[in-house]
Amino acid sequence: MKIAELEAQKMSSHVFPIHLLLGSLSEKTGVCAELYINYPNLYDFLKERIDKIHFEREEKGIHCHPFSMKVSLTTMRVLEHANKQMMQFRQVYINEGLLVKAILDINDPMIDSLLEGVDVSRLIEITSSPRDMAVSLKNYSFPSITADKVIYRKAEISDAVSLLLFVEIEFGNRWLDAIKHGLQEDNIPIYIAIDNGVIVGFACFDVVRGKKGLFGPMGTSLSNRLQGVGYTLLHYCLNDMKEIGYEYSIIGEAGPLEFYEKACNAVVIPISLGTPN
Repeated sequence: MKIAELEAQKMSSHVFPIHLLLGSLSEKTGVCAELYINYPNLYDFLKERIDKIHFEREEKGIHCHPFSMKVSLTTMRVLEHANKQMMQFRQVYINEGLLVKAILDINDPMIDSLLEGVDVSRLIEITSSPRDMAVSLKNYSFPSITADKVIYRKAEISDAVSLLLFVEIEFGNRWLDAIKHGLQEDNIPIYIAIDNGVIVGFACFDVVRGKKGLFGPMGTSLSNRLQGVGYTLLHYCLNDMKEIGYEYSIIGEAGPLEFYEKACNAVVIPISLGTPN
């Protein structure tokens, strides 16, 4: 968003959706890096087209955090759409994938005109589809974690009922079979976080489809996100995987990607989509 505002300052009085897209093309980390790798010339292509259009001056632009300059009404629609998707996926902040998809979903004539001839569905697939990530454990070490009132420990069979109920209430039933599989192991590969006697988060490894070296699923209650619970659970699992002897941990269909990038230096595993336009 900061890059988008810098782009807007060069050419208009408001931040338009196209500036958000230019910001994504310039950011070059995570899925945005893959977007750049697949479309290295798209930024210059769009800039050339932008130079040929006239930005209407919207006197009724809107002040919107974190932008210092006003955003256009269409940009506000993008942010509202991305926020709605964020809430639908029970996330706590807007990431690049949500933002790019919102830009391409709102039917903005300017975006449609500028992207004429570009495979938009592929842009969405690169930035917004569930992605696998990899964490190198070769030189991994357990980080220093500040103690708090939350208790972290390995799950026991006596936790089964409360753990499964927590997961079903917070996330539905899609993870229940994997967790049940993990609870059947002699050394249960599941960590739980407990606050005032109540489970507020969990993380697993080696439980999905019986595959070894896979981290996940992991989840924390909505009220405990951004509190470090997920970060701590993640590292307890990665530390166990390191001690088992795994050189890598694969995070399947990770989300949000930015959390894992920052928490454990995870990298997005590229997808093969054929030859870009």
